[in-house]
Amino acid sequence: MRKASYPGRDPIELAFEDLASRFDMFLARLFHKQASQHQGLIVFDKSSYETGLQTLALRFRSSGTRWRKLNTVCEVPFFVDSKASRIIQLADHIAYAVFRRYEAEDIKYFNLIESRFDSSDGVIHGLCHKEPLNQSCTCPACMSRSISKFHE
Repeated sequence: MRKASYPGRDPIELAFEDLASRFDMFLARLFHKQASQHQGLIVFDKSSYETGLQTLALRFRSSGTRWRKLNTVCEVPFFVDSKASRIIQLADHIAYAVFRRYEAEDIKYFNLIESRFDSSDGVIHGLCHKEPLNQSCTCPACMSRSISKFHE
């Protein structure tokens, strides 16, 4: 996320709102495809943002995000020490690969996971470049949205 692209917005709140909304939409698509109800659980590495994110999650469930009310995400996220959880360590590696892709244009690790992000109809939903739509950006997230808009 480019913080300068969202002046006056809390970057943690903005990122969590986007993550929670995208996860909720992913689960809703699974429900539609498989005709079975899915509930999702968001798990984070322990951090100083725990209380704030739990408060936001409750607000998103009761009042909704900018886009929709969260129906398939469990009440509040859980926080786990990454030293005690290999799954959180894996998530840290994925986050590092994404960070290196966008901050240092290093695709060494990102290329290993690029095809694993949630997508539907050619649009990557599980990866988002949080800056105003930039027609010249060639990252996978922006390209999938640009191509989709071109075909509309």
